[in-house]
Amino acid sequence: FWVEGDPATNTNCIYGPSGCNNTSSGNFAAGASYPLINSSIIANTYQINYFPTLFVICPNRRVYEIDPLQAEGIWDKAQVCPIAYGDNNVGIFEYDPGYDLPEICGIVPLEPSFQLTNLGANPLTTASVLLKWNDEVIQTVEWSGHLNTYGDTLIQFQPFEVNEPGTMTALVSSINNNAGDDDFSDNFHNDHYAESKHFTTQKVILKIRTDTYGEETYWELRDDNGAVLEKGGNLLVGPNGGGKYPLGIGPGPGAYPPNALIRDTLELPAAGCYSVHFVDSYGDGMCCDYGNGYFKLYNLDNPVTPILSGGEFEGYERHAFSAGTTSATSDENVAALYARLFPNPVSDRLYVQLETNFTGTAKVQMINLFGQTLLTEMIEVNSDTTEIEFNTTSLPKGFYFLHIQTNSGRNLVKSFTIER
Repeated sequence: FWVEGDPATNTNCIYGPSGCNNTSSGNFAAGASYPLINSSIIANTYQINYFPTLFVICPNRRVYEIDPLQAEGIWDKAQVCPIAYGDNNVGIFEYDPGYDLPEICGIVPLEPSFQLTNLGANPLTTASVLLKWNDEVIQTVEWSGHLNTYGDTLIQFQPFEVNEPGTMTALVSSINNNAGDDDFSDNFHNDHYAESKHFTTQKVILKIRTDTYGEETYWELRDDNGAVLEKGGNLLVGPNGGGKYPLGIGPGPGAYPPNALIRDTLELPAAGCYSVHFVDSYGDGMCCDYGNGYFKLYNLDNPVTPILSGGEFEGYERHAFSAGTTSATSDENVAALYARLFPNPVSDRLYVQLETNFTGTAKVQMINLFGQTLLTEMIEVNSDTTEIEFNTTSLPKGFYFLHIQTNSGRNLVKSFTIER
C-alpha cells in the first residue's frame, strides 16, 4: 500500500499537476500495481515524518519500520514476519539478548527475552524453553497457557553474569506435551560473544574515512555504564541511524564532508571497559557501495596497526574494548592531561576544566569545522584543576573543536556544539 500523507494536497496531486491544489512532480499512479491511499490520518497514525518511510505489516498484526531499500532488500526484511505452517509449530521472534555488544569485556549481565509465537493450527498449551551458555543448561522455563494461531507470549529469563567469551542459546525443546514441532528451524537462537580487544594505553587514536555521503556518519564513545564520553559526525543522525535520519534534509551540526579523513585522539578517563558505536543514517554502512570508508582505532604506542576496525555494515556497528594504564613507553613522569567541557551543547558560555599532573603553560585553540582557528589563548595550568571560561555568544550555531597543547608536548582535542 502506498500512502500519500501530505494534508496540504488533494487526491488529484497523485495523478499530476492537473487539478492539484498544490504542486505535483508527476503521475504517481502510472504503472503502480498496488493501492494508493491519500490519507494524512494514516501517516500520523504511523508517525511518518520523512519520505520514504517503509513498514512491513506481518500476519500476526505486528508492524516493523525498515530501511528504504531496493525490492530484494525489502523482501529480505519482510522475512521477519512469522508465517503459520502445520499443526504444532512455534517460533522465537523479537529476540533480545539484553546486551547489545558482540564482545565480552569485564563482567557482563545477560538477560535474554523473546516472544514465543504459535505458528501452528492447533492451540499452543505447553512449552519447555531452555537457556544455555556454552551448551550447558543454566535456566529452564516451563510455560503453560492457551495461544491460538499467531498468538504470542513473552518468555523472560532471569539475568546472569558472564566474564568470558562464549555462546548463549535459547531453545524451545518441546511443545504441547512433546507433540513434536513441524518446523524446528525457528525454535532456537544463538548469540556468539568474542573476547574484547585490549588497548594498553588510556589514549586511543580514532581514524575515520568517510564515504561519498559523509553526512550520514555519526559515532559515540561510551563507558561501561553507557554514558557518552565523546561523539562526532552528524548530530542529526544521532545514535539511532539505519533509516531513522530524515532523508533529504541537509547535513546537521558536526556533519563530516564526503571522502574525508578525520583523526581524533580519545582520552579514556580510567582503566576499564568501553565501547565505540558507529551509525549510518541510510543503513548502508561506510563501505563499499559509495566509497571505501572505514573507522580504525589504534594504541598511542602503535598508530600504524589498528586494534579495532570496520566500515562494511548496515545501520549500526559497535564494539566493546578494554583499556589499561601502562604501555611499552609509559612512565610515571609522563604528563597527563584531561579536559571536561560543559555544558555541551552550549549556548552562551563554555566552561572547561583541565586536570593535569604538571605545572606550566598551555595553548588553547578553538577551531570550526572548516579548520579555521577562531581564537588562541595561552593559559597557566597547575598540578590540580584549571578552569577556563569562553564567551560563545558571537559564534554561530554549529560544531567546534577545542585543541589544547601543553609545553610538555601533550595534545588533546575535544568537541562541542553551539545550539540556541
